[in-house]
Amino acid sequence: MSVPCRPSASSIWTKCVGYPRLISTLPKDWETRSADPAREGTCAAWVAECTLNHVTQDMRTCHDMIGRVHENGWVVDADMASFVQGYVNLLHNRYGDTVQAEQHVRLSDHIAGTPDAWAFRDGTLYVDDLKYGHGIVEPWENTQVMIYAGAIAQLITERIDRVVLGIYQPRAYHPLGHHRTWEPSVEELSQRLTVIIEQSNAAQSPEAVCTPGEHCRHCEAAHHCSAVAFEAYRSVSFMRNDLGREMTDEELSAELKFLELAEAVLSGRKTAVRADAKARIESGKLVPDYHLQRGKGQRRWKYDAATVHAMTGVDPRSDKMVTPSELERRKADKEMVATLTETPSTAPKLERVSQHVIAKQFGG
Repeated sequence: MSVPCRPSASSIWTKCVGYPRLISTLPKDWETRSADPAREGTCAAWVAECTLNHVTQDMRTCHDMIGRVHENGWVVDADMASFVQGYVNLLHNRYGDTVQAEQHVRLSDHIAGTPDAWAFRDGTLYVDDLKYGHGIVEPWENTQVMIYAGAIAQLITERIDRVVLGIYQPRAYHPLGHHRTWEPSVEELSQRLTVIIEQSNAAQSPEAVCTPGEHCRHCEAAHHCSAVAFEAYRSVSFMRNDLGREMTDEELSAELKFLELAEAVLSGRKTAVRADAKARIESGKLVPDYHLQRGKGQRRWKYDAATVHAMTGVDPRSDKMVTPSELERRKADKEMVATLTETPSTAPKLERVSQHVIAKQFGG
C-alpha cells in the first residue's frame, strides 16, 4: 500500500522513513487531536490563506478574522491576527498581486502538498512559508519549502534562473530577523530534492524502520513508536548509570549533544502521549490518575463600547497607554513607533548555532 509523504512532515520522514507508514496507523481524526502548537500553527496559516485569497469580502485583512474558529477548534485572536498580518504585508510588498497562496502542488508520486505562498517574476521563483511556532526554523534546513519549490518549478514553463526560499517566523527572535531567505543554485536544489524523493520512495517499503532522533520532538505518532520508547528508556537508563566525575572538554560537548537528543526524544513522546490521553478522556474513556481541568480565561465584552457605555453608564474606553501593536493597528506610522520602542534582551541561553547564521552575520 502506498503511503503519502506530507511536505509539512518532511523534517521527520527524511530522517525516519518509517514515519509515513506509522502515521497511517493513527485514527482518521488524528489531525484534529494534535497538540495545541500544531493546531495553532495550522490556524495561523489558514488566516494568511483567507486574507491573501480574499476568500470573502469581509476577509480583507487578518484583523477581519478575529473571533473566527478554524475547523480544528482554534480561535483566531488579536495577537495572531497582528503577527500574521506582518507576513501578509511582506508578501504584498515584495510580490504584489503575483503572489499565489495555498495552491496544491505535487513533487512526485508520494509527495504533494499546499505551499503557503509563492511568486514567479523575471526568472526568479520565490517560495515562502509561515512558521508560527517559537522553535527556530531555517530556510536552508527546511525540506518542506524545498519540496514546494521543486513542485512549483514543474508548473512553470519559463526558464528559472534564480530560486529564493524564505521562512517567516513572527514570534521567535532571530539575529537575522523574522524573514530569512536562502538562495540555493538550481543545481543544489535539484540535488537536495533527489535525496528527498529517494527517502519518500524508501518509506513505501513495508520494512521501512523508524529511526529515533531530534525529529521525534515533532512526531505525532511518537506514542505508537517502539523506537522512540526504547530510545527514551535507554536515555534515562544511561543518565541513571552515568558515573560522577569531571568531564573533559570533548566529553562535555558530547554530553550536551546527548542531552539535546534525549530531550528531543522524550519531548516528542511526551507531547504525543499527552495528546492521545487528552483525546481519550474527551471521548469519554478513563485514563487512570488523569483528568482534564477546565480553566478560565480573562473576561471579554460581548458587545461594543457604545453599547456597554449605554447600558452601564460607564465608558469602558480607557485612557491608559496602549501597546505598540495596538498603536500600529490604529494606523500609527510603524517607523515612528519603532523609534519610540525598544526590545529588551532576555537572559542568555546556551544554544547550538548554525554555520549559515554565522556566515550571514559576517557577510558570508
